[in-house]
Amino acid sequence: DFSPGDQVIQVGSPKGGARLAQRAGRSGHQPGKPSRVLCVPTHAFELIEFDAAREALARGEIESRTPLAKPLDVLVQHLVTCLIGAPIRPDDLRREIQTSHAYRDLSDEEWDWALGFITTGGQALKNYPQYHKACFENKCLKLDDKKLIQQHRLSIGTITGDRSVSVQFLGGKRLGTIEESFITRLKPGSPFIFGGRHLELVRFHKQTASVRKATKSHRGHVPIWNGGKMPLSSELSHAISRCLHDSGSASAERLALEPILAIQRSKSALPSDDTLLVEFTRTREGEHLFFYPLAGRLVHEGLGSLVAWRLGQGSKETIHITQNDYGFSLTARRGLSLDLGKLTQAFDSNNLLDDLMACMNTAELARRQFREIARVAGLIVPDFPGRQKVKRDLQTSTSLLFEVFQRYDSGNLLLLQSQREILSKQFEINRLEQV
Repeated sequence: DFSPGDQVIQVGSPKGGARLAQRAGRSGHQPGKPSRVLCVPTHAFELIEFDAAREALARGEIESRTPLAKPLDVLVQHLVTCLIGAPIRPDDLRREIQTSHAYRDLSDEEWDWALGFITTGGQALKNYPQYHKACFENKCLKLDDKKLIQQHRLSIGTITGDRSVSVQFLGGKRLGTIEESFITRLKPGSPFIFGGRHLELVRFHKQTASVRKATKSHRGHVPIWNGGKMPLSSELSHAISRCLHDSGSASAERLALEPILAIQRSKSALPSDDTLLVEFTRTREGEHLFFYPLAGRLVHEGLGSLVAWRLGQGSKETIHITQNDYGFSLTARRGLSLDLGKLTQAFDSNNLLDDLMACMNTAELARRQFREIARVAGLIVPDFPGRQKVKRDLQTSTSLLFEVFQRYDSGNLLLLQSQREILSKQFEINRLEQV
């Protein structure tokens, strides 16, 4: 946010028109001055993404921001913050909170749970005084514990980041680090590629992924780091589809990409919004199916896992999944033995949530999401002045809380929130259902 910037250089696709406009706005940061952005593609198809983003912005198609719906971790943090100032009547506080869009539909049950959470710690933590943050006095809520106030001020905020975990052989040799968001998607026995090695996950415990050499030589999952896994937005994917089929376009990007598109048309077809393009081929690695929904990486990850799981039911064949923003592929060494009927059933919307939960490592994903929720809700304090809590301790303490809630307070609303958020954040479930 400083004015001397003359031009922004965007390396790689911004994955959305709003992101591109926001980044371009970093240049010419003064009233009346134009903003300039130079887009540098990292591969040929990003040319069409830049062209589509420019077209979408010209049409005024900017991605919407879906408001959060009743994030209870933020609610309990806000309640404690308010009580630091002065005692407050609960009814007055609720009326004020429900003027916000996020909590306009807050139910009596959810409000009572939030009050119980900050006063007694809830059903599972009622015997632990450190979670009894507030108390009632003269029909008002108050908080006067100086230590709790200091801890709350140190941990206040809602920005959380992904963590790195150590990858090492069972024998102890350390191979490096990898982002936790990738490793938590794998189940024990899942193969993946790391450091040029074909590995197999044995277990993930205390911020350490224990691995061994893969017993089979076939491909495994390829790690994706945070910087490169932002999903393609719905608006940009629709714009890409229009640009792909606009043969009369005179844009420099479209003309530069035309030789590649001509090859694709001669061998197969171009993907579009109203049809699902599926391609099939055989190589020495096995049979491959390529699907092109053009729905973004997160949707393709969930959809690919779902389709592979459904196709693999009743079969001993291992199906491997690879995805990007344009589609996903399935690979089976011995063959998939498919027909149109089986493929149609694999995309059936019936039992979508149950099957998605069954095919993904949702327990570990929910555990990881719960750590972010627990920190915002004040269940853990990440650091103190002069001493930073190590990430392993943080992961262990939230894992313990997660297990305690599951065992003794399964209806805890923070647990339910973690399950909702993995569906919306990890799989973009609303967008997946539309596909």
